[in-house]
Amino acid sequence: MTRAEFDWEKSIVWNGPGTIEGVQDTLAGDRLDRARYAEFLTDYLATEGKQRNYVLNLNAEWGAGKTWFIKRWYMELKQHYPTVYIDAWQQDFSDDPLLTVISSIIEQLRDAAGNKLAVPDGIKFKLLGLLKVGGKLVLKSAIKKAGLEDGDFSMEGEDADKLVDTLCSNHKERYESIQYLKQEIRQWVEAAVSANLDQLDGQGRLNYPAFILIDELDRCRPSYAVEMLETIKHIFDIKDVVFVLATDTEQLQHAIKVIYGEGFDAQTYLGRFFKRRFYLNKCPSHFLIEEFVADRFELLCSKTFHCFSDANDFSKTLARIVDAYHLSAREIESFLDNLFAILHSVSERSIDIIYLSALLIMHTKIPAAYIALRSGGKLLDAEIDKINVNKDNVFSFKSKAELSIVINYWSDVKSGRNEKVILKNDNFYAYIMQVHRILSGYYLSGDNNPNNINGLTIIRSDGRYDDNGRYYIACLQNKLLTNDDYIELVELSTLLL
Repeated sequence: MTRAEFDWEKSIVWNGPGTIEGVQDTLAGDRLDRARYAEFLTDYLATEGKQRNYVLNLNAEWGAGKTWFIKRWYMELKQHYPTVYIDAWQQDFSDDPLLTVISSIIEQLRDAAGNKLAVPDGIKFKLLGLLKVGGKLVLKSAIKKAGLEDGDFSMEGEDADKLVDTLCSNHKERYESIQYLKQEIRQWVEAAVSANLDQLDGQGRLNYPAFILIDELDRCRPSYAVEMLETIKHIFDIKDVVFVLATDTEQLQHAIKVIYGEGFDAQTYLGRFFKRRFYLNKCPSHFLIEEFVADRFELLCSKTFHCFSDANDFSKTLARIVDAYHLSAREIESFLDNLFAILHSVSERSIDIIYLSALLIMHTKIPAAYIALRSGGKLLDAEIDKINVNKDNVFSFKSKAELSIVINYWSDVKSGRNEKVILKNDNFYAYIMQVHRILSGYYLSGDNNPNNINGLTIIRSDGRYDDNGRYYIACLQNKLLTNDDYIELVELSTLLL
């Protein structure tokens, strides 16, 4: 069996199909040990693909690194097997997905064979035989081919007979074209494998099976995605060829239901096409956030009065918050975009990044809790308790936010005591509630004693402790931002859909 190296530690430059001259697409190094998945799949599919045709669904949710994985895998596979990569989304402008797939396969296999063989004229004619258009244009084309006039056409008698004969002839031609092109694909695979047989020790030689990797099908318009599945199934049975369709299968099921109706069993429908599914685990939130923070670390740090040792420290803090509320990759991206938009518009060292992040997440994930914090009032705790009961703790504001936090922050920029202070808190929920009270002016009244604050332990740079939170209250109040200001910033940013 041909063995690939699967050393994905370093980043590489993508030079596969769709590469634009002068534009460099860098595929980052493997930080999640995904190479072992590729190695496992290659060993399995290389063995199975020699015994029979094989169709695999590589399933991963949006943001899990599906395209990165399939491209890195392609770069590995093409050194050892005839390999084709097709970005379905980039080609969904086409009216005929089967034509798109077959022409891409033939073109790339010809490259793998070293362009030593000319494309037979028969292929060109058969590809033309696959061309089709939709709706009324199909009917008009058939009417014209039958020798009839569109304006005088009748659905009865001799006209109808001629049209039926023509449509049947078109269908037969299309079927024959598909069968012919399947044979041609098989021959191009053989040509690619035979191209470098003179190489010693297998260096530069390709082996069976061929791999056809189709990416981004779930991002295509629903009609195109369904038609691609329905048409390319006709070439799934080519000997010594493995098809891998990389999709967010849940999103693909939604696309199918757009075509066939909400009650349609899309999961069973997809099961007709694939022999197996392989699930690519989602990317940890820390990695998704780290890239965002690393590119903007200086700005992010300049706007929050919390201070972080580096981008990794900042990323981990945000990751713990988003993990508490189980944000998806798409939700994390939206959260980060909104956060960045807010920080662009505020003064330096004015924002409590923890409280702001919590508000942004609750605005989307737990609107009832957000509304409670927006409204405030003496009955806030009681309102939050109601939310927890009603939600059965699925997205509970309390139970999903029980994480301890240690935050360094700048104590008081205004007075010039620009010292770092450590805030220790054992309950994220308690922290958010106390910050809400501070920003709402709760402790400005002499009737409300801050000595009853729990969970806010301050360690000053001189080693002194402040267990009642007075120091933090003064720090937040000096920023001159109220809870209403935070709410306004959140709601302005969430207008960015």
